[in-house]
Amino acid sequence: MRRRQAGAAVALIAAAAALWAASRMVWATLTVTDDLSPIRALKVHGSDWSPWLTPLALVLLAAIAAGAAMRGWALRIVAILVALGGVLAASPAVSLLVGGDQDTYAAKAIDLSYRFRLLLVTTNSWAGVVVLIGAALAVVGGVLLLRVANGEAMSSKYSSPAARRAELEKKTFREYRERQQRTDDESSAPESERLLWDALDTGVDPTEEK
Repeated sequence: MRRRQAGAAVALIAAAAALWAASRMVWATLTVTDDLSPIRALKVHGSDWSPWLTPLALVLLAAIAAGAAMRGWALRIVAILVALGGVLAASPAVSLLVGGDQDTYAAKAIDLSYRFRLLLVTTNSWAGVVVLIGAALAVVGGVLLLRVANGEAMSSKYSSPAARRAELEKKTFREYRERQQRTDDESSAPESERLLWDALDTGVDPTEEK
């Protein structure tokens, strides 16, 4: 279980790093002119194309701390949100790689002034690949967190009889000693302890009120 939690942390760190790096990369280069000055080349970075890449990277890092602190359904919810975030992170990469109306989208991403005339748009496919890698790692991290949450639930549900007996013994003798301290009846302690062991051997909880 600790391996899965460590694996989830590594995957989420790598995913956050990939998304952050993609936000700093040049996604497209616009060649424009205003017919008055020389032709210019304007760069569109990942943070322009998809402004939420950096916030999502920060969310993935926060999910690492949440995964270490949370248990049960809370951890499951975090895991599902992380996986969904990874899926959503892939959408700008798909729009970059598949194509479509990239010229208009790139121009809007940097608020290209109306006085410029767009001549050419060149896209950087590697930026999309980096985002897809980060998205895949985020999904893997979410799945591992979900398996950690499910593993904890299964281990607590199906604890061994020996573990349950050991826990019962600890509880029994703890309550017994507390009662002894309250009553200050030390004279019957050896006999009482023997009776407690006999009761435990028969599967009876001697602390239950009758």
